[in-house]
Amino acid sequence: MKKYLYLILISIISCHKPYELVSVNLNVSQVLQLENWGVQAKNLITIWCPRIARVLDVEEYPHNIDLTLQKSNEGIAYADSNAITVFSYWIEKYPGDIGLIVHEAVHVVQLYPEFDPGWVTEGIADYIRWHLYEKKPLEWFPIGEEEKGYEAAYRITGGFFLWVTNFKNSDFIKILNTAMKNGEYEPDIFFQTTSKDLDPLW
Repeated sequence: MKKYLYLILISIISCHKPYELVSVNLNVSQVLQLENWGVQAKNLITIWCPRIARVLDVEEYPHNIDLTLQKSNEGIAYADSNAITVFSYWIEKYPGDIGLIVHEAVHVVQLYPEFDPGWVTEGIADYIRWHLYEKKPLEWFPIGEEEKGYEAAYRITGGFFLWVTNFKNSDFIKILNTAMKNGEYEPDIFFQTTSKDLDPLW
């Protein structure tokens, strides 16, 4: 019996790719006083990129990431391909908002051929940031009151995706991400995964 259990365990392990290390190149040359924040952000990217990849069921994504803290008088952060830029204005105003790095790391893993529909792209990123990283429950997320409130993106859409995942299809985020990744997103993906069209679902 022990032999069979051992063989089953080996077969399960062999079906899953191990975590691939992520290398982060940190540049704080413009804001040396924020180096500690930058190191914390770097470590977060290293830990969370592989986790995000597993949540989204992604194997191919950038493993060499550039993180730059840029001196500024406005702005928050953005991701472009394998590069994440965070503006000093936001860090100095909200030093505890380290979770924004997880949101931007999601965009690095997503690497969709097209950003649009933007509400889907940003909704997935906030679903991961706020629910999986910040551990926020469904009732924490704001509820949009407009007819097509799901298009509000960020936390409102993230909460909607969490509701769909919890009550309609536990694989919804993976399926949605795959469609976006392949450039095949269509609104009827909601019917395919939940048996309801998008508007009635909302």
